[in-house]
Amino acid sequence: MIAEFLTVLISLFAIIDPLAAVPAFMSIFGKDKNKIKRASIQASAAVFMLLLVFSVFGTFILTSLGISQTAFLIAGGILLLILSFDFLLGNLPRSRTVEKESTDVIVPIATPLLAGPGAITSSIYFMQSYGPIVTIPAIFVASLACLAFLFCSYGISKVIGKNGLKVFSRIMGIITAGIAISLIEKALVIYGVVKVV
Repeated sequence: MIAEFLTVLISLFAIIDPLAAVPAFMSIFGKDKNKIKRASIQASAAVFMLLLVFSVFGTFILTSLGISQTAFLIAGGILLLILSFDFLLGNLPRSRTVEKESTDVIVPIATPLLAGPGAITSSIYFMQSYGPIVTIPAIFVASLACLAFLFCSYGISKVIGKNGLKVFSRIMGIITAGIAISLIEKALVIYGVVKVV
């Protein structure tokens, strides 16, 4: 149980990558402590609700659309692989591009910057694979991590700097790529293309 929880939590943390949101968050809210505090709480709460809703109802939506779990694994794996390439190149993933002049914390900070397509896809997959007892607490803790990183965004940017943020983002990219390949591999095993060693 604990091992599964840590697997889901670390995977979600890598895909959400709250550190990548720090520069955009600071560009919108600056150094105003009151705005940062309020925006951090709102954004993390929105991330939790978005991922919770999609993790709980995602399977029902996919079934209603006639999308099989295997097809979903392949689609999710490809999506995460594309996101991981952007992370590894040091770029903000294209599906998580934000408008710098925006002042709304839900859009673009909570989504698509934090709870983007990759995180939503992964939350559905984790719910299917590990169930609510593991997935929901992991989503909650990942959301708390978002709160901590956003709330401390100014201090983090001062200590780590732009280069540090890029290095961390690349590490998250490697982890995300591994998750993506794992999803595709599981789908290929189900189809009988790849045999489990």
